[in-house]
Amino acid sequence: MHETTNLNFGVDIGPFFKIKKSFSSIAKVAINIERLGFDSVWVPDHEVDPLATLSFIAANTRKIKLGTCVLIPDHRNPVLLAREISAIDNLSRGRFILGLGAGEGKVVFGSPIDRPVARLQETIEILKELWRQPKVTYHGNFWSVRDYSLELKPIQKPHPPIWIGASGSRMLKITARHGNGCFGPQLIPKHYEEWLKKLRNMVKEVGRNPNEVVPAHLPFTSISHEHETALKWLAPHVRWFLVWASQPPSSLPQTLGYKERWDKAEDVPNEAVEKCFILGTPEECIEKMEEFIHSGVRYFVLAIRAPSEKTYFQSLELFAKEVLPHFKGARNTENDEETQD
Repeated sequence: MHETTNLNFGVDIGPFFKIKKSFSSIAKVAINIERLGFDSVWVPDHEVDPLATLSFIAANTRKIKLGTCVLIPDHRNPVLLAREISAIDNLSRGRFILGLGAGEGKVVFGSPIDRPVARLQETIEILKELWRQPKVTYHGNFWSVRDYSLELKPIQKPHPPIWIGASGSRMLKITARHGNGCFGPQLIPKHYEEWLKKLRNMVKEVGRNPNEVVPAHLPFTSISHEHETALKWLAPHVRWFLVWASQPPSSLPQTLGYKERWDKAEDVPNEAVEKCFILGTPEECIEKMEEFIHSGVRYFVLAIRAPSEKTYFQSLELFAKEVLPHFKGARNTENDEETQD
C-alpha cells in the first residue's frame, strides 16, 4: 500500500460514449465503477448532457461521487444552472462535484462565445450567491439577476465543491479564489509540480489554505496485461491531443527530447504517447502514477480507453484489482453485488 493515504480515483466515462451511448449501458458502467471501489464517476460536456446523465447515474448508484469534467457554462443561464445543480445534489444526497472550464475555443455548440474566462468567473460568482443567500440581485457584464430566490438549496454546505480546469494565470487566479479542486493540464510530472507550486502560491495570496484545493489530474489511460495492447488501444486516440498540446508556445516535444514539433497525428511517435499518458501493464501504470503523486497529484480521474464494451469493463476490473490496492489497500469486489438502496 502506498504511504500516501489521501489519494482518490475516479473515472471519466467520456471515452465509453465512443463505444455505447445507451443509458442502460451508462448505468451499467457507473454501477460497476462504484462496485469496483472507485471514488467517483465523471461526465464531460461533449457527447451527452452531463447534468442529465449524472442525474440518471445518481438514481442508479448510492455512494459514489458524481462530477462534471468539465462543464462549459458559457451558454447556460447561471440561474437555471444553479437550479439544476441543486436538484442533482439533492437527488444524489450530496454527492455532486461541479467541474468547470472556460472551453478550448471561441465557438461552443456552434455558437460564438467571447471572453470565456470572464464569463466563467461571473457564472461562479452568481452560482455561489444563489446557493448561499436567501435572495440575490447581481448586475454583471454578461448576466443580471434581480431579487431572485433559489428555493431548493444544495445539500452540501455552503455549496457543492467547485473544481476548475486551469492552466493560464487568469484561470489559476479564479481557482485560487473560488476553487475546491483543480485539474492540472500538464502531461509531464515535473511540469505538474511547477504548475501546482504556482497555484498554491496564488491560493496563499488570497488568504486561503492551499490544502483547501484538491490537486487533480485527468489523464488518458489504457491498461492491459500486455504493454503493446494498451498502447494500441490508446495511441490512435491521443496523437491529435499531443499535436494540439505541442503548438507554440508549448515546448512539449523538446521537453520529451524531440527537436521538431508535431504538425499532424502521424508525426507523433509511440514513445511520446508512452511518456505522456498512463498506459501499459498494471505495474507500468503504478510506476507512472507514482511519478505524478510525487509531483503533488492527490486525485486521479482516469479517461480509460478500450476498443469495445467488453474490453472496457475488463480494463476497469484490472485497474481495480491490481492498481487500486497498491494505493488504497486491499479491496473485496468479488461479492459486492449491491448497486442501490
